[in-house]
Amino acid sequence: MRLQKGKTGTLKNGAGFVRPACFLLMAALLVVTLATPVRRCRATGDVLDEKLRQLDELQREIEQYKKDIESKKKTERSLAAEIARLEREIELTNKEIAYIEVRTEYLNARLDKTRKEIAATEAKLQTQQKLFEDRLVAMYKVGSVSYVELLLSAKSLTDLMTRARYLKEIARQDASIIEEYKKTKDQLNALKQSLEGDIRELANLRIDRERKVHQVASRAKERETYLAQIQSDRKKLEEALDELERESQLLAEEIERLQAQSSRPGKANLSMIWPVQGTITSYFGNRIHPILGDARFHAGIDIAAGYGTPIRAAEDGRVLVARYEGGYGNYVVLDHGGGISTVYAHCQSLLVKVGQEVTRGQVIAKVGSTGLSTGPHLHFEVRVQGQPTNPLNYLP
Repeated sequence: MRLQKGKTGTLKNGAGFVRPACFLLMAALLVVTLATPVRRCRATGDVLDEKLRQLDELQREIEQYKKDIESKKKTERSLAAEIARLEREIELTNKEIAYIEVRTEYLNARLDKTRKEIAATEAKLQTQQKLFEDRLVAMYKVGSVSYVELLLSAKSLTDLMTRARYLKEIARQDASIIEEYKKTKDQLNALKQSLEGDIRELANLRIDRERKVHQVASRAKERETYLAQIQSDRKKLEEALDELERESQLLAEEIERLQAQSSRPGKANLSMIWPVQGTITSYFGNRIHPILGDARFHAGIDIAAGYGTPIRAAEDGRVLVARYEGGYGNYVVLDHGGGISTVYAHCQSLLVKVGQEVTRGQVIAKVGSTGLSTGPHLHFEVRVQGQPTNPLNYLP
């Protein structure tokens, strides 16, 4: 239906009824609120931040293991040195596996976040598409009145300026709607590409993890071969045990020095618990070595336990030492004050760091077979002023 201009300057339809000014109708129809931006989920963001922090820490540990391995390659290539190198490589690969697992958790969290953002963006796109449809309906209802006709129908200069301002605002809103729609479309495409990239990376991480698990198994088998060679060679076994005894004496000196620097007060009554539950396979003191046949001093007790069994702090204390050492393998030393300390050796992995405070019963490591060890067990020592004493005098 075409509009006609009346004598008073108002717009009439064919039946002669007066309509409100068309530009006012158009302006009212175009006053819209665009979709509110999607709010970022605080909980999901916290998870991603924590995973990123873990990834950074693991990456630093991996770099340190690589340096240690390179350093050991330059040392004398004795069987003991080979074992130490292999164990560091096993630890490195385990750290890389841990990195992959944390990265996988991070990606899964990011995938979940991206999927939610895609759903929200698609909803926003639908809202903007509805806005387009409403705009087209509004234009259809207005009819064929042109912008020029609206301007020419102005009754005064002020009316002309007002109409021009409204028309300019209409044009601006039209351009804004189109721009927002394009932007949302691009955002949706970018999110979908990100999702596809993360899915591909997850698939590659799974393959990489399987490969590294096989590497650990291969190096562990190689390590067992070296240990078997040591056991079958009396001279090399003697050298290895001598090295372990030297490490024990050096450890005594180090513990005494570190405790002298510590101001930790001793407990009136120590109440130690068993660090692991299991059979004692070797006791404290001089023992006849099963292969050499001569007396050798054993600085602690050996408690049989399976790989990965949690090792608990026997008493409250502070971590004095947490590292790898040839004969002891991965080990932890806790200072309980009053000159008393405990040692946990041959661990598969360490869960504490130097200077950390721990409580009785807290898991500090996991049982393994690192260092001069032929099977999974915990070598546990109690030391007074750095010197080993019988742990059974302190355990219930």
